[in-house]
Amino acid sequence: MNKIKLLALDLDGTTLTSKNSLTPAVKSALENAIENGIIVAVATGRPLGSMPGNIMNMDGIDYLITSNGSAIYDKHRNKIYSATLKVNDVLKILDVMKDEDIISEAFVDGLTYTDKRYVDNPTAYGCSEAYVDYVKSSHGHIENMRKFIFEHKHELDSIEYISTCPETRRKIWTMLENAVDGIFITTSSEHFIELMDKSATKASALSHLAEMLKIDMANVCTCGNADNDADMIEEAGFGVAVDDASQKCLDYAEMIVPDSDNDGVAVLIDYILKNNR
Repeated sequence: MNKIKLLALDLDGTTLTSKNSLTPAVKSALENAIENGIIVAVATGRPLGSMPGNIMNMDGIDYLITSNGSAIYDKHRNKIYSATLKVNDVLKILDVMKDEDIISEAFVDGLTYTDKRYVDNPTAYGCSEAYVDYVKSSHGHIENMRKFIFEHKHELDSIEYISTCPETRRKIWTMLENAVDGIFITTSSEHFIELMDKSATKASALSHLAEMLKIDMANVCTCGNADNDADMIEEAGFGVAVDDASQKCLDYAEMIVPDSDNDGVAVLIDYILKNNR
């Protein structure tokens, strides 16, 4: 492993526990990495407005890759990179989905707008108890998401569709994949289908950030757990997955660390610091 100068970490299921919390060991390890000169960036499917306070309030986390790579923010929360969905692709998505009655969310300029049905009863649509407050804190609770998406078609970071039915998810994924060439489709959670512009992936955003910071990708480490992390694990000089990660992540990872409930990120940071020394 080369000396690591930039560490990009997924949040949910990687840095944060299954209870959506930050353990003392991981918090201490992050602070130690920052003190030792490593640039720590978040790389998450969350938009800026849904970032947890325990991350936002930590000194030294200077960059936030959000909405699966659709936007990057600096430590002052200024947007320094953006890759929104193209209008024509949004219209194609709406056409594909015109006959589907399915829960959806839209990310606009760092804020989450959610189908009111999902906000009213998150667990009925597969949300775990640990993330109920996260869903209910959405900036907008929308009665007609299709209309909302159409009205905001010029400024969408991402669109998400949510279903607990595997057959429904497979059908929708296939329809969108076949009909809309300009989008990237991924998932960060079992029930999600997440749509971004083709240029908006965690890997492409991370590559942009590394170039901006004049850091070679050989000196970048990433860690994640879900399919939306796999591209950045593959792209980084040193790609890491937690041990309960998706198979796609595990296939690309050069190192496996314990899961988020067992301080895997702390184990990784300790390994990096020993190597850097």
